[in-house]
Amino acid sequence: MKPAPRTWQYRSEASRDPRLPLLQRVLAARPYLEQTAKGTDAAETGDPLLLPDMDKAVSLIRDALARNDLIAIYGDYDTDGVTASALLVRAFRSVNARILPYIPDRQTEGYGLNAPALEDLASQGTGLVITVDCGTTSTEIVTHRPKGMRMIITDHHLPPSDRNGAPRALPPADALINPKLPHSSYPFDGLAGVGVAWKLVEACERAGVLPEGSAGREVGLAALGTIADIMPLTGENRFIVQRGLSRLSEGGNLGMYALAAVSRIDLPLRAQDVAFGLGPRINAAGRLETAHAALELCLTDDPEAASRLARELDSVNTVRKERLAAALSEAEMMVEALPEESPVIVVGSPDWHMGIVGLVAGRLMERYARPSFAVALDPLEAKGSGRSLPGIPILDLLKGSDAHLTKYGGHAAAAGFSLEAASYPAFRDALLTHASSQGLPADPARTFSLDGILLGQEVTLDSVSCLDSLEPFGYGNPQPQLALLDCTVRRTRTFGRDRTHLGITVETSDKATVEVIAFNKADVQHHLPAGRPVDCCVTLERHTWNGMETPQLLLKDIQPHRTSA
Repeated sequence: MKPAPRTWQYRSEASRDPRLPLLQRVLAARPYLEQTAKGTDAAETGDPLLLPDMDKAVSLIRDALARNDLIAIYGDYDTDGVTASALLVRAFRSVNARILPYIPDRQTEGYGLNAPALEDLASQGTGLVITVDCGTTSTEIVTHRPKGMRMIITDHHLPPSDRNGAPRALPPADALINPKLPHSSYPFDGLAGVGVAWKLVEACERAGVLPEGSAGREVGLAALGTIADIMPLTGENRFIVQRGLSRLSEGGNLGMYALAAVSRIDLPLRAQDVAFGLGPRINAAGRLETAHAALELCLTDDPEAASRLARELDSVNTVRKERLAAALSEAEMMVEALPEESPVIVVGSPDWHMGIVGLVAGRLMERYARPSFAVALDPLEAKGSGRSLPGIPILDLLKGSDAHLTKYGGHAAAAGFSLEAASYPAFRDALLTHASSQGLPADPARTFSLDGILLGQEVTLDSVSCLDSLEPFGYGNPQPQLALLDCTVRRTRTFGRDRTHLGITVETSDKATVEVIAFNKADVQHHLPAGRPVDCCVTLERHTWNGMETPQLLLKDIQPHRTSA
């Protein structure tokens, strides 16, 4: 199988009109951002009491605090779960509640609720368990939880259903808060797990269970988890992220402030700093070891501890990158042997760490434009992750092979699953057979969505500032990709310690001379002799060096110039 061919597609015809100002071209492709560009909020926060069972949850928490019960916060080991856990722990510690955080071990316990953990919490005297980022599909475990244990589930995963899409029984928790439940009247269903936890704090604050300002103090953690869990940065999530990034940049969480310093991230924070800097370092702890260090970093108010924990997470992230590179190399060789007509990619290896298979699946999905599944074939319990493209719900694909799975769940675009290692061949074959019957695209292509054309004379800091007004950028509101058309290559240069990066100087159609930076693409140099006409897909960003700011073009794709582009 070869990498998917690359195609360019404009989001709007108006975005191709050079007579419009650059910002208007981009907004023509993104009408939902009109209010943001005018300097107003894209959305107000919704009333938390519109979420299912929120009133019951507030009442349960009020009673537990009055009785001085031990309250366990049961989270997940990814960034969403860790930040949600820390958010609730910090909020309830502010009223001197007896709080016990619990995050399962990825390798020994796996994702979500597990019965032994609940028994252990009960043995410690836990009266109330509040889950974050998990629990909606744990019907059996919740049903048979320790006698007398009260439970609030806060989650954002899809409710359980059978392979035909028919709903299954929901877990009988004392309160089940999830905007994706079919009976939810909440106006926005794109909240992350940490977003739902933040709404619980907001509801408790409004009811007087938590002091005024509680939600505002912890909105930074809500923003961090929302970005890292790749939730759409539209609707209420824009409100959370805009407020949260400001809070974090002001030092609202000492641990995250220290992690930004270790990651060499300049303040103020942007969404991409979280997506590519803070988030992966927090995730790395739960992927390769345990998430305890990441949770402790989110909770600490000790500068020395914050610095030590930040360095620890940075070190673990380095190991994660090395393991990912090795696994991707092996996975690429496996994919090369697959037939071109394969509707999905399924690969597995006993040498892969279960904490990186989601990253492997994501990279393969992007490169080959097919739903992709990667499995760590541990002999005790194999665990895998899947990633899919818009319009192809990954859970629908997994349902065709669920007879071979012991557990699975997730979102429309991403899922995790477990199975016996011996069942892997049967799972792979069943998944391929089911996918072949789903009418997936026969000739998948990697599409670059363009927000408009860019003229060479527009490569200025003023243009960068105009585009910055549309922040935060991320899933659902990606950084604008622009087409620099009918350029002529003038010269190229390699740079970097190992000369792996490429600078391409081009003359644009409006007679400006600009340089386009292509990171890790030095091998493209021999395709770009001086005089060659090309079209470039770029992002326009602000580059800071030694206190000086300049506009910078980063290459996303390059193709021979087409007169019809």
